[in-house]
Amino acid sequence: MEFEHTNRVIVLVDMDCFYCQVEEKINPLLVGKPIAVVQYNAWKGGGIIAVNYPARDKGVTRHMRGNEAKAKCPDIALVRVPTLRDKADLTKYRDAGKEVATVLQAFTPLLERASVDEAYMDITNAVNQRLLDNHPVTLEQLRNTHIVGYNIQDFLDSFKYEHHLESNLKLCMGGIITEEIRAAVFEKTGYKCSAGIAHNKVLAKLACGLHKPNQQTILPQELRRNSA
Repeated sequence: MEFEHTNRVIVLVDMDCFYCQVEEKINPLLVGKPIAVVQYNAWKGGGIIAVNYPARDKGVTRHMRGNEAKAKCPDIALVRVPTLRDKADLTKYRDAGKEVATVLQAFTPLLERASVDEAYMDITNAVNQRLLDNHPVTLEQLRNTHIVGYNIQDFLDSFKYEHHLESNLKLCMGGIITEEIRAAVFEKTGYKCSAGIAHNKVLAKLACGLHKPNQQTILPQELRRNSA
């Protein structure tokens, strides 16, 4: 896949606290509670490899051991990674990642999985087709979207002018498609995710981390001060 030109629209989909979401799906009693997933080594409560947002709000981080997390958040649920032949068995998380990837591939065959819980998508062809079809771009279609350097309404208004940046219009259409991608992932798997939309992988990765969880961010070609 070619990811480096500004005429491309690249999305990074990042599952939010994915291991914790997988555990919540397996055990719905965990939903809404602070959760940390710990490695099979039980020393000091095990090494934490995933923390959900309720636990993060109580000060728990992935750099802690389970016992330290309990001290910070006494009601935290510490879910242990299964073991197989005395090693961590990540099969259930990998299978969940494959389930998500199947949904993503319905939108584009140009998919590059970066890890169990991250994948890059080149959605340029879908974007170009929608622009060719004069698909509308509205604020309602971008309800969970942020745009770096812009108030979102101002960004949309800029497309009314003759000399607007075509590359930014492509990113905006990419944002609409990404909203649909994230909705499809949730509908078909029950998992929530965040996303970054930009012209290459590096910038998509950067954008993705700016607004989480369950949101997405566009990093346009040209930035200006946010007027919001």
